[in-house]
Amino acid sequence: MKKLVLALILISLSFLQIPKGCAATDNYGLRAGDVISINLFGHPELSFPAPGNIDSIIIRPDGRFSYPFVGEILAEGLTPQQLAQYIFEQLAKYYVNPRVTVNVMKFSTERVYVLGQVNAPGLYELDKSRNLLDAIGSAKGWTKDAAKTKVFVIRKDQKGEPTRVNLMELFKKGDVSKNIPLKEGDVVFLTENQHIDILNDILPLTQIYYNLRVSGVYGGSTNTLTQ
Repeated sequence: MKKLVLALILISLSFLQIPKGCAATDNYGLRAGDVISINLFGHPELSFPAPGNIDSIIIRPDGRFSYPFVGEILAEGLTPQQLAQYIFEQLAKYYVNPRVTVNVMKFSTERVYVLGQVNAPGLYELDKSRNLLDAIGSAKGWTKDAAKTKVFVIRKDQKGEPTRVNLMELFKKGDVSKNIPLKEGDVVFLTENQHIDILNDILPLTQIYYNLRVSGVYGGSTNTLTQ
């Protein structure tokens, strides 16, 4: 019973949408593409954005950014609080008790395809949280015909068969490992409640979808889910 309650709580949290600017970042690991602000109290010349420094800081693809007096900083993987602490330690060499704050102004996104038995199949951008339930939630959930024991994740650089996920193990047993993280270009495919052949049914469909995206036929607007 306790496991079932835990699973329901986790599922509820996964679908909870937090307005932009209010997202909790205490445990968020910074990543390439994130836009951050750094404020050094009383020193606008070392604050971004600030008068004279109108631009925010974007973490580069290598996970780093450049900051005055500190130089290159590897921010990827650090929480905003850890990054603020690191900058504080470096600036403490030049300033007395510098007060540093770091905030995420815009999260980087991962574009994933959600296809099959969902209510709104398409291409979605996930920010902050980027896992299987987030993707399904962004596609307005599964249909009544979806087989929750046969959800497939096809990687952009897929080698071999796709990853099969049994979401009922998450719902019934609280196995959060089934809520797998997603990466740029992944395809989430929800099958029907019937036998399905991976090679003949799933892979050709996803390849067609990729080809249509590249050619612009299946273009349209990209959907964005804000956590």
